[in-house]
Amino acid sequence: MTVLAGWLSLSLLFTACNPVGKVVSRKIFLTWTNLSGGENGMSQSERKRNGAMRLFALAGIAGVAIFLYQQTRTQVKPETPSPSTASTTEQPLTEQPQEERRSPVEAPSSVAVLPIWEEWPQPQLALLLTGEQHGYFEPCGCTSSQLGGMSRRADLAQKLKDAGWTVRGLDVGGLSRRTSRQAQIKFETTLAALKELNYIAIGLGPEELRMQPDYLLSQHLPPLYFLSANLEFFGVPDLGTPVPSTIVEAGGLQVGITSVMSDELQKEVLPHPDITWKAPGPVLTKVLADFDDKHVELRVLLSQASVKESEAFAQQFPQFDVVVTAQGTGDPDPTAPPTKFGDTLLIETGRKGKYVGVLGVYPNDKETPFRYKLISLERDNFDETPSMITLMQTYQERLESEQIVLSDAVGAPHPSGAEFVGADTCAGCHESAMDVWKDTGHAHALESLDPVNKRIGHERLNGVKRTFDPECLACHVTGWDPNEYIRFQSGFLNERFAVNEDEKTLHKLMAGTQCENCHGPGSRHIELVEADDLDAAGREVRVTLDQARKSMCGKCHDLDNSPDFDFDEYWERVKHDGKD
Repeated sequence: MTVLAGWLSLSLLFTACNPVGKVVSRKIFLTWTNLSGGENGMSQSERKRNGAMRLFALAGIAGVAIFLYQQTRTQVKPETPSPSTASTTEQPLTEQPQEERRSPVEAPSSVAVLPIWEEWPQPQLALLLTGEQHGYFEPCGCTSSQLGGMSRRADLAQKLKDAGWTVRGLDVGGLSRRTSRQAQIKFETTLAALKELNYIAIGLGPEELRMQPDYLLSQHLPPLYFLSANLEFFGVPDLGTPVPSTIVEAGGLQVGITSVMSDELQKEVLPHPDITWKAPGPVLTKVLADFDDKHVELRVLLSQASVKESEAFAQQFPQFDVVVTAQGTGDPDPTAPPTKFGDTLLIETGRKGKYVGVLGVYPNDKETPFRYKLISLERDNFDETPSMITLMQTYQERLESEQIVLSDAVGAPHPSGAEFVGADTCAGCHESAMDVWKDTGHAHALESLDPVNKRIGHERLNGVKRTFDPECLACHVTGWDPNEYIRFQSGFLNERFAVNEDEKTLHKLMAGTQCENCHGPGSRHIELVEADDLDAAGREVRVTLDQARKSMCGKCHDLDNSPDFDFDEYWERVKHDGKD
């Protein structure tokens, strides 16, 4: 009985420490105590029955204790989930007070859930919602943890189609970040990808307008429409680009889409002699009246506006079911629900192609007519898509054939006036530093742009070499500006484009990320050394760790291309103290 009493005490203690066990153990303990008292005066048969019931109570406590102990051992501590598609759940579309942008987000469950194409009922229509790609067609491949890319977006679309869903796409705009010829080639490549993914429309933002109306006219090829209800080109309302709105049939629904540019955003690019802007309010009233006349069932506004202005549109025009806004958070929380004003959803889709918003439309479900999830395009959750790899290959071939290295990255003198001399020249005096450098990834940076060389991570290039891409070369060779993708006159030049023997030497001489990318071009340093002015020579190329940490390494090791970069950790890989 002593052993049983001890076991009973431990069991009660354990179960009472567990929230569920508190309730169960209390009931069993009361049963035990009731049975333990008052045996005096009982008959022998009653005592036997009472003893049996006490043993039953003891077994109950022990059973609860064992069960709760197993629960404690197997319970997974809840974690904040990564923005993953493979483990995702729909977000509740609860109405928000108008003065609030977001409602509190409940702690995510630690229980693994199905991807939306398995978890959600099949919608009548699924819309892929994206925006502000800013020229990021594919991850550069420098690290494995990069998000996004058109190839993974295509795989997401294919997974939805394989589940029997009708899928269309809408983009709020902001496809490009620059206006160079390379940016145009990438813009055209992106349009081809969006057409393949059954996109319907693109809103025109400041980024598109900077590419100039005549160029946009040349690229507007329906059924992918450039939309803006309050912008006109060349003063001609019916020019055909942009169109005020479009109505398409998809999934048995009449879907109406329009776009406007806000007063705040138009100031970034206007006035412009060939672009006319009108106030958004009156034009949206006109578009919505047209939607009424044509019995549009789903109404979407692609809002080229600040989030605050988009909120005002959602409140002023409650006829819209969905407002997709530009100018939102670059990396929004995929677990957070979208804001809702009345019956209108306000959606942010993130930037740089890292996320895709999926909106499921259920017109016959009065309780939940929409389901929405912002999906992070992670490498582990999506496959590369052959058709998008082909587009990437074609893009790189166009960069080579059009010699973009020469046309866009026009050679200019370095601001210091000095010229690049190459690491071999540096090695004449700095032997120890050279011994360190030649075994680093920096020394083989150019090689890593061609998958044939099979450098670490070459599989992320998907067989596509990038050795003629200025946006890649700028951080993988010597003598380029990594922010502007401009080649300095004495910097690296592909041998194919060299016009004389001196230029041909620049390919091998400046390959990889060498000393002068950090210390500056070395010709003046050499002149000062030869003049025996060693103090001035040292000042010419000296770089402190603090300088490197604050303003140098981050030019290439930024959040987009090197998201896991840690200066102290990386410095240990290339550390070269001293002057020799």
